[in-house]
Amino acid sequence: MKAKITNYIVMLALAAALVIGAAAFVAAPVQGVVTAYAADGSMQVHFIDCGQADACFIDLPDGKNILIDTGHTSSSSWKSVVDYLDGLGVSTIDYMILTHSDADHIGGATHILEEYEVKTIYRPAQACSPERGNEYCTDPAYSLSAADGTGFYADPVAYKDKSFKTYSDTISAVYAEKYTENGQKKNATVYVTNPFNDKINSIEGESFDYSLNFYSPIDVTELSDNNDFSPIMVLSYASRDFVLTGDAEKQNEEDFVRFVRDEAQLGDYGGRYDKFIKSEFTADVIKMGHHGSSTSSGKDFLEIMTANAEKRPNVFTIFSCGDGNSYGHPHAETLKRLMDMGFSAERIERTDLNGDIVFGVSAEGALALREERSDVTIEQKLTTGSGNSSRPQETIKDNDKDPSEAIDALPDSAPAQSGIPDLFDPKSWARNPAEWHPLQWVIVAVILVVVVAAIAVAINKAKKKRK
Repeated sequence: MKAKITNYIVMLALAAALVIGAAAFVAAPVQGVVTAYAADGSMQVHFIDCGQADACFIDLPDGKNILIDTGHTSSSSWKSVVDYLDGLGVSTIDYMILTHSDADHIGGATHILEEYEVKTIYRPAQACSPERGNEYCTDPAYSLSAADGTGFYADPVAYKDKSFKTYSDTISAVYAEKYTENGQKKNATVYVTNPFNDKINSIEGESFDYSLNFYSPIDVTELSDNNDFSPIMVLSYASRDFVLTGDAEKQNEEDFVRFVRDEAQLGDYGGRYDKFIKSEFTADVIKMGHHGSSTSSGKDFLEIMTANAEKRPNVFTIFSCGDGNSYGHPHAETLKRLMDMGFSAERIERTDLNGDIVFGVSAEGALALREERSDVTIEQKLTTGSGNSSRPQETIKDNDKDPSEAIDALPDSAPAQSGIPDLFDPKSWARNPAEWHPLQWVIVAVILVVVVAAIAVAINKAKKKRK
């Protein structure tokens, strides 16, 4: 009788474990995207076509992710970002970076915060202002610590623009954001972007060796243009580097250039800037500043970011701009600058022409590309936006530089319904258990129950033999 009761208990325990595990698998948010568990250690960088605006999603090799900017306030823009993330199966965002306060970069932030749980948020060093002028609103960063990166580290510049309400609403939503962890609600961590605070100036992987480093703005107290609060960032993984700049313009870039060309800085700041100072850095992909405006991506800046001039024809330059935009983006001066400096027109990618643009980086450093529309001619790539009376549309002459490095075509992602890691690959189990897929925990739970059941059965048999 006791043996039967023991068996019933074991069976009930096993059934309960399976039910609980299945419920956890169905209910638990799948972190990252469908390829997030990338047992092969790959990374993907998505430049999302959201019109005359910016949004970049990074699927990191350890299952975490980063969203940089959120599209415009117009529903067609921010909805395209939400639809894109939904298509990837995203439910949680590990890091959201708001580069600066303009509506074409943070316009979709409140919607993103409603749709997804966001764990950590980087915001610009601009105080939200309740009205045009110098009056500050009650920005939470005033009362927080500059030392731990949550407070203002310099006298903040109030946001002064016709769309101030968008930024004010965004800041309010940022500090109200909560996410679920281990069944408990937690407040999102909010940092004020600061390239000189070692506690927050780099996002780094643990089980995989990747990093996203912030290198500017150098001195926010001198900035007058909202765009210049955008950080210059470098994403690095498997010997590949992506330069991401928001809307950083002339002053931001010039401050950065002066800083790294001052040899007295060599070795300072933990050597973070040494690769630029020593002219040892050449990016693989550069997101051009301010949608390709003539006031961004200056010659000196591009020279530092592509110190090896011979490799420039292999460098991809990305323009995030709207189809037929009246600003004339990308501007003729910017396209001509690329041609004069030896970049290849073949490696120009534009969201207005190519749609969504996705790069893949394998664990071995192989670079791959997928475009929503690939049938774009060189002439189209070198033609400016529609423009206006003061900036008419024009086409720049090709320099006929060809890339010497071939890259692979990135295959289409797996269906969004999967989201399951390769359970037979040791790398999917070598990750931090806190980052495991719910199915992995189900398997572990089942194995434990089976082991306990086997021990119980063995004890039962031993008791029978003694009788």
